[in-house]
Amino acid sequence: MEFLDVSREKWREVPAGGDTLGRSYSTDLLKLSDQELLAQWQRMNEAGSVPDHRGWYQVLYREAFAGRRIVEVGSGLGFDGIYFMKNGAKWLFADIVKDNLEAVRRLVELQGLSAQAEYLWIEHPASLEKLEGEFDVVWANGSLHHAPFDIARAEAQILLHRLKAEGRWIELFYSFDRWVRQGKLPFTEWGKVTDGERTPWAEWYDVERIKSRLFPASTTTILDFSFGGGQYGWVDLRVDRPVDDTLSSAEIARLMRTVSALDAPIESIHGAAARQPSGVAFQCSPRIWDYACALDIGDAVRNLGVSSAANRRWAADLEVRLSSGAVGLVLTGDDKNDFLGREITLDARPTAQRLTLTTHGSAAPRWLLIRNAAHETPSTGSVDSAFLRIST
Repeated sequence: MEFLDVSREKWREVPAGGDTLGRSYSTDLLKLSDQELLAQWQRMNEAGSVPDHRGWYQVLYREAFAGRRIVEVGSGLGFDGIYFMKNGAKWLFADIVKDNLEAVRRLVELQGLSAQAEYLWIEHPASLEKLEGEFDVVWANGSLHHAPFDIARAEAQILLHRLKAEGRWIELFYSFDRWVRQGKLPFTEWGKVTDGERTPWAEWYDVERIKSRLFPASTTTILDFSFGGGQYGWVDLRVDRPVDDTLSSAEIARLMRTVSALDAPIESIHGAAARQPSGVAFQCSPRIWDYACALDIGDAVRNLGVSSAANRRWAADLEVRLSSGAVGLVLTGDDKNDFLGREITLDARPTAQRLTLTTHGSAAPRWLLIRNAAHETPSTGSVDSAFLRIST
């Protein structure tokens, strides 16, 4: 059975609202009378509209969405769309499950909102090609992370062709920290932990991975934060240029390449560093801001083979474990004092931490520098993975 068919079987089961009502099957809801269906939906909606569930973002976007045309990918039982339509939005409900859309259609009609609603059954990713006109917002509230990256990217690229310049891409996803805390399971298994035994896929995201999925669209970050105790991430991007027709598919693939920098030569400075099977271990001197060590990533830059990528920034995606103290990490030029981008500092904690270092300009980095950021503490840790790429 193809992935989308397996997903369709799962997602006819929809959250019933909040964390207390479990889940419902849209097939069963369709058997209810109009009055019963509306009453059941209203109970679900009330349970999920509390401030720490849907309430906070409904207030945040209520006025901004008035008069706007929004396409929702994975609309479920339409809680978000119906709320925003009641506050003046025009909404297109798109879902892989026909029964979900039929239930939403009935609920929209029962609440007198049909003039503001449109519907699309996503039979396969290319079904999104049927979308007509332009949209102000793409809304993906907890849906795209349930598909493999390549499938989600294919859908995103179609949607970007329907998004207005300076339109918004708004998405809820499961965080990297949640994936780490729950055992770094394969994505085929992690979904069973997050959403039940029948869930075929769940994949972690952060703002950088979402931007990579949208590449070569040019974006500006409006909001990027986690909530729910770090379980969820929320990203709101302004898509300044949704489509870049100047790049061929081969050029896009070239610019999306990544190269591991973990085997780069290590230079110890005022600390110690050593290569281990799990990565590069380091220990800083106890003096704050002392340079501990640096990885010479010059070969990784050359191996990436994108030196002609003018006007683009460089990025390094790192996974770091810090057992004590605090450290700063930054990309530098040939001179280690020439910081090419923002230094990111990390405090020690029990689990691995993911971060992305980026340059401010197109100058290629030479060193990945690690320095102590704790006073009178010999901070210790390891870099477990390091991938260099062009920033998206």
